[in-house]
Amino acid sequence: MKKEESRGFSWDFYSGIIVAVYALFQVLRWGLLPQFMDIYYHIQTAWGFLQAGGYSGWDFWQYAPYGRLHIYPPFFHIVLAFFIKLGVDKIILAKLCEVAIPVVFFVVLRNFTRRNFSSSFAFFSLIALNASFSFYNSLTNHLPATLTAIFGLLAFDGILKKQSIRPLLWLVLGFYTHIGMSWFWIMAVLLYGLINKEYRRLGITIFISSLVLSGPILFKQLVGLRVISISGIYERYFCEFKTVEYLFAFLGLWLVLIREKKFLFFLSLFMASFIFLPYPYRFFSAQGYLPVGLLAAVSLDYLYKEAKGRAIFKYLCLFGALYMFVLSATVQMQLSEKDKKIRFKSYLADSAFTNMLFPLKEKRTASISLWFPKDYLPIREIIKINSDEKDIVSSSLSYVGVCLASISGRACANGLFPEITPLKRFEPFAVSKIAVTAIDENPSWLAKVTKRYKLNKVGETEMFDVYRNSACSVKMQVRKASVAFGWIILLMGIWLALFLKAKKIEGILKK
Repeated sequence: MKKEESRGFSWDFYSGIIVAVYALFQVLRWGLLPQFMDIYYHIQTAWGFLQAGGYSGWDFWQYAPYGRLHIYPPFFHIVLAFFIKLGVDKIILAKLCEVAIPVVFFVVLRNFTRRNFSSSFAFFSLIALNASFSFYNSLTNHLPATLTAIFGLLAFDGILKKQSIRPLLWLVLGFYTHIGMSWFWIMAVLLYGLINKEYRRLGITIFISSLVLSGPILFKQLVGLRVISISGIYERYFCEFKTVEYLFAFLGLWLVLIREKKFLFFLSLFMASFIFLPYPYRFFSAQGYLPVGLLAAVSLDYLYKEAKGRAIFKYLCLFGALYMFVLSATVQMQLSEKDKKIRFKSYLADSAFTNMLFPLKEKRTASISLWFPKDYLPIREIIKINSDEKDIVSSSLSYVGVCLASISGRACANGLFPEITPLKRFEPFAVSKIAVTAIDENPSWLAKVTKRYKLNKVGETEMFDVYRNSACSVKMQVRKASVAFGWIILLMGIWLALFLKAKKIEGILKK
């Protein structure tokens, strides 16, 4: 390392450059953000919390007026609610989150790998994770999952230092942020303890303690199992598979098992990632790619260190790094909307860097922006003029209904995250003061619904028509908060106090 530094080469410098490049790319995409539909759900949920006066266990702001059980962990929504209450524009807030949170993930990952392994490994980790454009997109599209990944890395950073209080606090916060990713990290902690005797007692203790302290939200989710269904989730039929990266990852897995025991952490992550199998997209293309990328980095780091005496290792390392950064190929599996058959397609030069440098190169579902300001902003004003805060909005396109309701400050008769079914099935237009339809809607269907519900057209844009149902008297039914904001502030204060006093508490416990 020192010899390399003297020649002007610095792993830290170049890994810092990679993070800076991605930060720049995120800022340059400002006009396309919010990119994905999920953030609209989170913004509207935060607004729902403000209506309720705190965390609500019943989602009355979607599938209104009947609603559904609300089991989504609340931390991200509480943070959003805080900024909305301060007066931050919802769209600006969504853009800021999608710009900043993925960059924070890369900063934390770089610091974690550099501090606990090596600067060269930190560099190769960024290179290997860059190979998957789908993984990069998931960091922006699934913000609570990305936050939980940040918490998980911070937790393991403490575990590797033999700390207990702060890792426990980070993991508990993860349970109150995202369902799937929290289990991914807590299972990784348990598995790491089981395969590494040095951390066994610590790992098991933190695992059990995390479940105990996360009991309230886990109980809420357990109760909600009876209304959860993934049968209609088409995400299961959309996956992007990497090719060469998996070969490097399998080599990395072999190296961990045979000789690189210091990387057992990544083996535990890989084993824990199988909890994503019910959602193949998450397993192959999103959060589940994290351990794959890290194991591929193990291979690159090993080849680099062995290259000093063997030229073939040098060329393999250079090829692998260059390939993953620029040339990485992808095989995509997707369900055809026309004939409902699974189709495969391949993409060349499909790394995150290449796609961000040439954003129009390969458009697909996970990377196309769903933000249409020329349509959404005028419709937002139409909604506000033609309805009050307790009225309900809906659309013939479910995600459009949620998007427009969230930025307008209204409840929605549509809903995202259809895994959680509404209390009862109903016709959204029948309970909505404002109905939005696509401009190219089927004329016969449109004529029927406008006549049936006596809809009067009050506005239009290039993409949508906006109707008002003057006869509709149905209103959003606000539910009182399950946990008021006062209690939430108290609990967060306790978390912060424990975090700041963690070292002192651990010192007392050791005595």
